[in-house]
This record gives sequence, C-alpha cells and structure tokens, in this order.
Amino acid sequence: MSTNGNSGEIPRTVAKETATRRPIEAAELLRADAGDLQTDTVQLDRSGAEHITAQRAILDRSGARTLEARSAQLDRSGAVRLQTENAVLNKSSAVFVNAKDARLVNSSAVVVRAGNATIEGKLRTLIYAGGGEDVRALFDVKSALSFGAALGVIVLLAGRLFRRDRAN
Repeated sequence: MSTNGNSGEIPRTVAKETATRRPIEAAELLRADAGDLQTDTVQLDRSGAEHITAQRAILDRSGARTLEARSAQLDRSGAVRLQTENAVLNKSSAVFVNAKDARLVNSSAVVVRAGNATIEGKLRTLIYAGGGEDVRALFDVKSALSFGAALGVIVLLAGRLFRRDRAN
C-alpha cells in the first residue's frame, strides 16, 4: 500500500471478503483525505482520494478523482472516473463509468459504458452504452453518433458559408 497524501501511512483495519466473508486486512480512511492509494482492499468513509488502485474499493459518503478496481462499491459517493470489472453505485454519482458488470441504483453519471448493467430505480445519464433496461439517457450510442455526424455537417457547411462571405 502506498500514499502520497499529507497524513503519511494509511491506517489498516479488518474487513470481510465479499464472497466468503473471510476476514482480510484493508486500508481504511475515516474523515480524511489522501493523495494516491494503492492497496488490495480500501474502505473510505466520509473521505477523499485523488487516485485509488485496488482489488476492492468501498466508498461511503466519499469521493475519488480516479478509481481503478476489480470491484467497486459506492454508497452516496462520487468519482470522476470509475474503471472496474464490477461496479455497484447506490445513490452515487460519476462522470465516467466503465465496467464489465454494473449495478446502478438511483444514481447519476455523465457517461456509462457497461457490458451488463442492472438498473434499479432511476439512472440519470447523458450517454449510455451497454446492456440493461429502463435507462433514460439523453443519448445512447446510436443517437450520439447521429448527433455528432449532424453537428459535423452543420459546422462544415457554416464554415464554407463563412469563408465564401469573407472572400466576397
């Protein structure tokens, strides 16, 4: 485990492994801030971190700029960029979510990319790419591509008209 935050070494605690409930050692932040965290398991409670790299990350009322983990669970928390195999967001927010499997419960994200997504409650997102039902995205992959192509044509035509008017 490493950190470059102001507090130095991160305290350790005993957590339970998800599948077997076997006790494991985990880094734990309580009402604290950290720079970069690199560990097997990390738990944040009302805390923040710049970059987290872990096998398992559990955030409760916490935030991270970048979170890379095999498994991530966010409860009333936020992340700018979330890259994980398995993600669970409960009443949480993220800018970019990229997950193999995602479970999103009453959460919001700007961009969601998930191979398999389970949506419970309401998901508020701008762009959604992945499997799942009951998603109300402003843009899905197809509409985002259509919008981008149409915007590109408009900019191209406006540029030609503007250059033609300047030449005369």
